[in-house]
Amino acid sequence: MIDIVNFKCDKVMVGSALGNNGFYPAYHMNKENWITAALDGSASEENIKFFLDLSFELTAPKIK
Repeated sequence: MIDIVNFKCDKVMVGSALGNNGFYPAYHMNKENWITAALDGSASEENIKFFLDLSFELTAPKIK
């Protein structure tokens, strides 16, 4: 058993994200917009931080 984190991802970037070690389709989420990263050391810290920032931007409330 390993810990994971899900990130919302731009549809265009999902394919390239899945090419990185430790990143997988988020089968329990919408696979077109979400990816899963393993927190077992296989995904680089740099990539996790990048997708965390991207996910925050995509899920943050929009200011009107």
